[in-house]
Amino acid sequence: MYVPSISPYDARLVFVASDMGGVYRSEDGGGSWRLIPYRQGLQFTQVSPPMAHFPGRIAWITQRNRVTVSDDGGKTWRTQPEGPWKNAPVTRLAAVPGSPDALLASTQDAVWRGEFSASGQPGAWRQVIDGGSSEIVALGGWLYTFVRNGEFLASPDGGRTWKTAAPGGQPSVGGRVASLAGGMDAKGMVLLASVEGVGIMRSTDGGQSWSRGKAGFENERHLAMAPGQTDVAYAAQTNGVAHKQLLRTTDGGRTWDKCFRMAMPWDKVSFGTNVERSWVQTQLGWGYYFTSNPLAVNPAGDGLLLLATQGDLYVSRDGGESWQQAMSAVQHAADGGAAPVLSSIGLEVTSAWAYLHDPHDPQRQYIAYTDIGFARSVNQGRSWTWSAKGSPWTNTFYDVVFDPATPGRMYAAASMRHDIPHAQELFPTNMKFAIHAMGGVVASDDHGATWRVPYDPKGGEALPSQTCTTVALDDRSPPAARVLYAGLYGEGDDDRAGVYKSVDGGRSWRTASRGLGTSGNLHVYRLRIHPATRELYCLITGISGKGTNFTIPGGLWKSPDGGDTWQNLTAGSPLAWWATNLAFDPVDARVIYVSAATAPGHWLEGGVYKTADGGRSWKQVLSDKGIMQAAGGDSFDHTMAVVVHPDNPRLIYAGTTLHGLLYSRDGGESWRHFAGFPFAAITGVTFDPADRKRMIVTTFGGGVWSGPILPEE
Repeated sequence: MYVPSISPYDARLVFVASDMGGVYRSEDGGGSWRLIPYRQGLQFTQVSPPMAHFPGRIAWITQRNRVTVSDDGGKTWRTQPEGPWKNAPVTRLAAVPGSPDALLASTQDAVWRGEFSASGQPGAWRQVIDGGSSEIVALGGWLYTFVRNGEFLASPDGGRTWKTAAPGGQPSVGGRVASLAGGMDAKGMVLLASVEGVGIMRSTDGGQSWSRGKAGFENERHLAMAPGQTDVAYAAQTNGVAHKQLLRTTDGGRTWDKCFRMAMPWDKVSFGTNVERSWVQTQLGWGYYFTSNPLAVNPAGDGLLLLATQGDLYVSRDGGESWQQAMSAVQHAADGGAAPVLSSIGLEVTSAWAYLHDPHDPQRQYIAYTDIGFARSVNQGRSWTWSAKGSPWTNTFYDVVFDPATPGRMYAAASMRHDIPHAQELFPTNMKFAIHAMGGVVASDDHGATWRVPYDPKGGEALPSQTCTTVALDDRSPPAARVLYAGLYGEGDDDRAGVYKSVDGGRSWRTASRGLGTSGNLHVYRLRIHPATRELYCLITGISGKGTNFTIPGGLWKSPDGGDTWQNLTAGSPLAWWATNLAFDPVDARVIYVSAATAPGHWLEGGVYKTADGGRSWKQVLSDKGIMQAAGGDSFDHTMAVVVHPDNPRLIYAGTTLHGLLYSRDGGESWRHFAGFPFAAITGVTFDPADRKRMIVTTFGGGVWSGPILPEE
C-alpha cells in the first residue's frame, strides 16, 4: 500500500492506494473502507504524490502525469486533459485554497500553476518555476520550496511569483533536498529539510539560515508535519530494507527518535515495541519497509497518523506512541490456537485464484491465494483464518480439489513462484532461483487446517520439487487408490516439467507427459477432467523472455487414456500463444471455451475462443476489440478467465485485466460489460451451490467479491 491521505477538512475522510490498482476510501478514519471503482480512472496511483485537498475539492495525480479531480469527497473522479508538461511525471502536488483555488504541479523540470474555473477544471496552466521542486509548504500566507539545485524559494502570492529566500540565492543546505515540511504557531516557524548526503536540516527564520538537526542521511525521503505547530514532525526512511525507520521529533527537529518499533517473529526480545502487528506479520513474518510517501499526518495536529508499508496499513491516534493494524477486524483465535480469525473491513489488496465451497459442509469455504497461500472459513465466509500451516510452500495455492468420499481431505497445488499466468511470470524457469524449485502437491485431512506432503520428497517416486500450478482428482477412482494428476511448470527440455500421475492418493508419482506440449514449452497451468467424457485436458500457457515476443506457443491438449497419450487441440490457433484458462459446457461435451491473452508479437489475438466440435476447429467469440466495444476504452486487454454457468450453458463470463468482467447470454455470440463490478483485473468466477443466482468473483489485487450473476438480478 502507498500514499495514504487524510483530509484537512474532515479527519474521518481518508484514502490509501495499492500497487495492485485499487484506491480505497474511508469515512470513519480507516475503520472501514470502500474500493473506488476502477472506471473512475485512478490508475498507477502508487507512484503519485499525496493528494491536494481543498474545502470542496480533491486533486490527485493518476497515470503518473494526469490531474484527476473529485468534487464529492472522493466518491467520483474525472481525469483532466493532458497538462503542458505532456508525458513528464508529476512528482509534487500542492493545493493553494483561495478564490479561485489554485493547484501547483511539479515535474522534474518545472513547476506549473493552474487555477480552477467555475466548472471545476484546472486550466490556464502557467510555468512559475524553472526546475522541479520539493514539497511546497504553505505557512503564514507564504509558500516555500526547494528547487533542483538546492535553491530555497518563497512566494507571497499563492505561487504566482517566486523569489530566492536564502541570502545570495546560494544553496543553503549542502545538497539535494529529498523532502520538505514545516509548521507555524505562536512560537514562530520551523522548516525541516531532508538533504541527501547531509541529514535533516532545520530553519527557524524562514529559510534564511539552516542548522543540522539530524546528522547523516539514511533515506529519509518523506517528511510530514501538522502545519499548525512547530514541535512534532516525522521522517520516514523509504523504499528499502537497509533503512526502514520512522523517526519522530518533539522539539522542532533538534533531536529524533524511532517511533515505529515492531518486533518480528524471529526477534528474541520484544521489549519496547509499540506496534500491534497485522496477521501478515504474525502468521507470515513478511517483515516490512516503508513505501513512497508512506505517512499521512492529520493536519489538525491531533495525533492521527496513517502509515503504509509494503504489505500493511497502520494507524496511530496518539502521535506515534502506539500503532494498531488497520487492515482487518480481529476476532479471536481459531480452534483455540494462535491464528487469528479475521473479517474484512473492505481494505482488500490480495490476489486470489479460486473460491471454494466444501462439498461436505456448506459452512466451510476457502480461498486459494497468491502471496498469502490459503485461507479458510467455518461460517460461510463471514470470517477467515490464514491456513497454509504445514505446507513447505506457502506463497501460492494455485489449485485445490476435494476428495468426494472423505470429508476433510483436500489436495492442493502449492508453490513459491507466484502470479502465473500473468506476463511477469512467463519467462523460462531458472532452477538457480530458489522459488522456481519450490513447489508440489500438499494434502489436508482436517478441512485445510493443516497440510502435509503426501509423498516422501526424497523417494524415488516423489513428485519433483518445482513450481506446481494445478492438481486434478478422478472422482471415479477407488477411494483407497485415488487417481491424482499434477502439473509442474517448466520448459520442454526440462525433464521435471509436465504432467504427473498418482494412483495411490499422492504417495507416489510417475510422468504422464508423452506427446504433451510444444518443443520448448511445458508451462502447464491447468489440468481438468471432463465431467462427461472423463478425458483429461491440459492447458499450457505462454513462454516469453523478458521484453521479447512470444516465440513458442502453448495451447490445449487432450488425453483419452489418463495421460498415457496426448492430442494437441489448438495447433495453429492464435489462442495457443498465451492460453490462460478453459471451461466446459455443462450440457454439450463438444463445446469448450478457452481464454487467451494478447501476446507480444501476436497483436490482438486474445479474448475467448470456442469449439463446438471437441477441438477440431475454433472460433474467436470475444476479441480485444470486442472487449473495448463492450466495456469502452482504447487499449488491448489480457483475458485471464472464462467460466460457464453450471445451470445455463448460454451464460458465459470472461475476466480481463483492464476492463473487469464481461458476460454473454447467448453462448458467446455477443457480450456485455458487467459495469457494476468495481475492480479491473479478474481471475475467476464461481457460484454459490446454495444459490446459483449469486456468484463469487476472484480478482488480481482487489480481493474476493460476491454479487448477483446478472446486473439486473
